[in-house]
Amino acid sequence: MVFGHHPLTVRDALFPVSPGQRLDRRQARAILRAYAAFPGVFLHHAGHTHRSKRTHVARAPQVILQEVGAAREYPGGFFLLRIHSGGYALNFFRARHTEALEWNERSRRQAGGLWPYHALGRTVADRNSVAVRDLSGISRPAQPSAPPRSSQGMTAAPNPRPDVARATPPP
Repeated sequence: MVFGHHPLTVRDALFPVSPGQRLDRRQARAILRAYAAFPGVFLHHAGHTHRSKRTHVARAPQVILQEVGAAREYPGGFFLLRIHSGGYALNFFRARHTEALEWNERSRRQAGGLWPYHALGRTVADRNSVAVRDLSGISRPAQPSAPPRSSQGMTAAPNPRPDVARATPPP
């Protein structure tokens, strides 16, 4: 899985795409050749275009090229990527705070009212998808039983990440 800023291809763009808005074509082709040589790569996750778009290319057919929309303007949300042994799911969630929803409604009028057609993608599958892949060989790195301590009594290892999904909100 690779996370990048620029997508490798910008197909079916609603608006003109300038060279500064996309990856250099030679560089994109080199990356796709590398992906084809390493069949373990299955997802190139990128932003920059502020749209939701799911693409496949013949040069690396096992890799899904996924563009994700911006969180700050319409539709105003985030993508959650859930990985499990049988594949992964990528789902879009809208921000629900009142101020965020008000901003979304104001920003949907961008580009002469065409922004929703750009940002949401052409189909629901551009922002919500499930990919079936055998990912059973992926495992977490082994954790040390006790992190080493510094002379000040502090642990030298970083704190573990908190759970993203909590049953109850923090106090």
